[in-house]
Amino acid sequence: MFLLQPLLLHMRLLPLPYVGLTSVVTAALLAASVSGMNSPTSAAVSGESFTEDLLLKPLADGKVLLHFEFAFQRRQSQSNNGTQHHYHLFPRQIGEIALRYDVDELHLSFTQGNWREAQWGYPPVNSQGVGAEMRAQIRGSEDHVAKRWTGLTNALSGVFCASLNFIDSTNTVVPRMMFAESQQPGRSGMLRQGYLPRENVCTENLTPWIKQLPCQSRSGIGALLNPHRLYNMHFHSMGMSLESVKLSDSNSNSNSNSGNPDARVLRYTQHLSVVLDPRSFGLEGSWSLSELMDTHIAQACPVADRSTVRVLVSPGSGLSVKPEASSKSVLADLDMHVFDMLKQKDKSGKSAADIELEFVEASKLGSAKGSVDPGRPVVAVHRYVTGHGGSSGGVEATITNRGDQPVDILYLDSLPWYLRVYSHTLTITSQKTVGDAKATSSSAASEVSENLTPSASLFTPAIDRGRPSTMELALTLPAHSRTTLWYSFDKGFLKYTEHPPDANRGFNIGPAIVSYAVVGTGDDAQTSRRNQPKPNQQQQPLACAIKESLHGEYAASSRCTARMYSELFLANMPTPDFSMPYNVITFTCTILALFFGRIFNLLTRDFAVLQPRERKDEGTKEILVE
Repeated sequence: MFLLQPLLLHMRLLPLPYVGLTSVVTAALLAASVSGMNSPTSAAVSGESFTEDLLLKPLADGKVLLHFEFAFQRRQSQSNNGTQHHYHLFPRQIGEIALRYDVDELHLSFTQGNWREAQWGYPPVNSQGVGAEMRAQIRGSEDHVAKRWTGLTNALSGVFCASLNFIDSTNTVVPRMMFAESQQPGRSGMLRQGYLPRENVCTENLTPWIKQLPCQSRSGIGALLNPHRLYNMHFHSMGMSLESVKLSDSNSNSNSNSGNPDARVLRYTQHLSVVLDPRSFGLEGSWSLSELMDTHIAQACPVADRSTVRVLVSPGSGLSVKPEASSKSVLADLDMHVFDMLKQKDKSGKSAADIELEFVEASKLGSAKGSVDPGRPVVAVHRYVTGHGGSSGGVEATITNRGDQPVDILYLDSLPWYLRVYSHTLTITSQKTVGDAKATSSSAASEVSENLTPSASLFTPAIDRGRPSTMELALTLPAHSRTTLWYSFDKGFLKYTEHPPDANRGFNIGPAIVSYAVVGTGDDAQTSRRNQPKPNQQQQPLACAIKESLHGEYAASSRCTARMYSELFLANMPTPDFSMPYNVITFTCTILALFFGRIFNLLTRDFAVLQPRERKDEGTKEILVE
């Protein structure tokens, strides 16, 4: 395309009789360039690939989870001959940003609505905190990383039409223990995390997100991205992730760099997760994918190396899938029906087909209805604010371990600088169930309370208008236990310019994060769970299962990291009377107006003595001014 620009410029200078020929040649050249640029062969030669996948999972409460994932992969050039600036399928603006700001890893998510793990099980992605979350690993020194972090937030704010430029030092966290999976060998960057709990998700964020796709919303799975349905939802999470990995660790089919052990690829993934209720659209019993999204896949994306729709069915749920799937397998202890959209044909012979799901009535399921398990996470976290008044308060977090074995977790909590945390007030108490954990009578089961001591802890105090306070704890949760963390804080005073427009509503405080390693999540462990389930085996998180199925991760280590987010809470801060300046100005202006009028009359008028004089003709008196 760059070679066509000089030719097109000369064509504009041709005389008018050659305009028709110019148009024909221009159209032919552009068509050739676009077809060459979008062809899979051209992309393979350039070392780039693109895949698109849709995961559909009916939930236990009648709702449906749709998880879209679009993945780009591009070989990183080791030379400085300019080839690192040539892009075919990979989004150029993302590649330039990663190169400009020395980014090794980047994660960004926009989430609206709370993920209900009790009814829906594990989330499809590990980032599901309400608001906007941004995390990056940047190479360089401390000062260099701080400048690059500021530039990165501003750049992504413009790309995704968001308020990420409001992420500054006052709401930036530097995790030391959390996100350990980012600290991979060969990476020397520093980790930064920013959170905007007030950020809303809208179509203005979705539009630039869709424009990064090669086929956008014209063909392929992207054609199902109907904003009218995506935002009529119960949960919505949209984001992207960018990471630099070794070529040997990726599932790339390219062997051009197989002889170089240090060859790396840049992997860029766009994900979108929504929870829809078909009943709100008038869909009962059986419905198709096109009816659910009010649009259809006309044809597969021609530049995609893989285009699949994967339907997860819980055994005994009474759900049938039509037409016949291209292949079947097991994912996260669920039956997975895989439809290859590149090979799927409808009745008219087109290159895409609709997928229909039919539900059996609950009365016909019998005992099978009870076998539908949402697959709740082993660990759950909830956090809320305690206390009353405008001067102090407390934070209490409850972490529950539902498993039969102790679980090692990492706990990350960060509060803004105007909530002054007293770290010495931290208390950790665990209530453990002794006996039969499933028993309802107190004779069969009893609770024992004990104080827990963290195996490791890091506390970073806040600096007024400089940085937030950060608390990281490493804890071991006993089996069948409920652990409570509590600490107190004082509320600081803010300038009237630091309050949001709706100051009386309160300040949104970001969520706490709990992460833990889930062991036994490989293929062998998954097969053993289906054949011989054991009480101490943990169910594979959906986010890990998706990465393992689509990108081949966790297959060797058979373990992954699950991350759970707590709810937001509102901090009611002492607010000034914003109407008082208006009252003072009005009262003062009224007094000044009255006082000024009197004084102005006294200073500007000329006072004189009036003497009465009698008129002789009529015998009357008139007052004359002498």
